[in-house]
Amino acid sequence: MVAHLETVTTLAIDPQQTCLLSGSHDRSIRLWNFETKNCIQEFTAHQKKDDESIHDVAFHLSKPY
Repeated sequence: MVAHLETVTTLAIDPQQTCLLSGSHDRSIRLWNFETKNCIQEFTAHQKKDDESIHDVAFHLSKPY
């Protein structure tokens, strides 16, 4: 599971344990298939401002991603 350009800062597993979210200092969030370890989607809309990064990601407990 290599894709982020900088250090991963946060991880979350969905309640069904099929997907993983990762956030990074590279200001991206990635959605992974937990079984195959493939990146399903990348979210990069978070803009750099004062050296910000992604500090936390989470899944809703009862809603699918």
